[in-house]
Amino acid sequence: MGYVSLKVQYIDGTKIESAAGRYTFVWKGSVEKNKAKLEKKIESVLSDIESQIKEDQSELGRDETPLPIDSTALRDRLSALNEKLREAGKSTLKQLKKLREEHLPRLEKYEKQLAVLGERNSYSKTDVDATFMRLKDDHMQNGQLKAAYNTQISTEEQFITHYSIHQSAGDTTTLKDHLEGFEENYHSRSEAVVADAGYGSEENYEMLESKGIEGYVKYNYFHKEQKLAQKNNPFLLQNLYYNKEEDFYVCPMGQKMAFAGKGIRKSTNGYSSRVSYYQAKRCEGCPLRGQCHKAQGNRLIEVNHRLNELKAKARQRLTSETGLYHRSKRPIEVEAVFGQMKSNNKFNRFTMRGLEKVDIEFALMCIGHNLRKWSKKLLKTTSSGPDDQPKYNNPLTYGLHWVNYPYQPMAA
Repeated sequence: MGYVSLKVQYIDGTKIESAAGRYTFVWKGSVEKNKAKLEKKIESVLSDIESQIKEDQSELGRDETPLPIDSTALRDRLSALNEKLREAGKSTLKQLKKLREEHLPRLEKYEKQLAVLGERNSYSKTDVDATFMRLKDDHMQNGQLKAAYNTQISTEEQFITHYSIHQSAGDTTTLKDHLEGFEENYHSRSEAVVADAGYGSEENYEMLESKGIEGYVKYNYFHKEQKLAQKNNPFLLQNLYYNKEEDFYVCPMGQKMAFAGKGIRKSTNGYSSRVSYYQAKRCEGCPLRGQCHKAQGNRLIEVNHRLNELKAKARQRLTSETGLYHRSKRPIEVEAVFGQMKSNNKFNRFTMRGLEKVDIEFALMCIGHNLRKWSKKLLKTTSSGPDDQPKYNNPLTYGLHWVNYPYQPMAA
């Protein structure tokens, strides 16, 4: 109908609370800690039993250093011990019973919980697909951890062109899957993607560049670095002079900071970034040291040259005429859509549980939003027609007369 071109995506995300109970949480850190304690206790009890029956550890297939035990290994060892403990004393049988009836079920429970968690740090017992995230409950961004889903949408002319549901709280790791879902649905790629600083990372910049998409995506400190206080601060890393040919930096005192090695930084989703280290040689006695750094030794800086190149390209796009247009339009695009859904339509919490059902529920909300948007555009079009033409106040009625009505909406 010409309302959208699919050539540009304004992308943003919001967290919507799950229908799960708010206090039925499972935390990965607690599970791993309790599992480690239980494994240590099981090893201790098994060692006591084996020493009581004076069996050689090698017969049971044990090494000198005890390995982390799982429920399957524990079952096998209990079966082996049962054969050898038919004539054992009461204390030994009691310990064996405790292993079988108490420790083994607990170990299986921890293993199941870790399997459900996967790469997540938490989940809800009443909706295992929901992850605990910090939600903004009011305009002051006060909130608390609640079971929720991270919903991502793409908009154009305030129509939702694509959506995706994620179990991770951060927006950075969602962009790749979101764009791939868009390509799968439409069998084409957008020419431009516009997003805020929550998506600005080396991984996302590289991904957009490899796909041939113009990314108008901010990065952290994009606005802050343009302020005079940041530009005129000679001690900040981005303001230090860099000699690219000889690969060294110069500190504010004029001292050469030579290359000191390379390293690798890994993100939460496993993406590896290469960084370089540069270190000054004589910081003691420097009159500017208190302003320059607070480390005990010589100043050491870490630089990601590839990320700096990508940021420079992003900065150039964002400050161009087209970039300024997209930046001014983004708040009235995707953020306005979320405002309609969450504030005007009161969609602040899912009613269904489970990722599959939540996906369907959010899809219906997106369809409802698009139909409301479409109906308003139809009403606006009909009200501006000639006086001698019929004006349909009901958009559904107008839809029935679509073929006979000569004034169709103009392309956006």
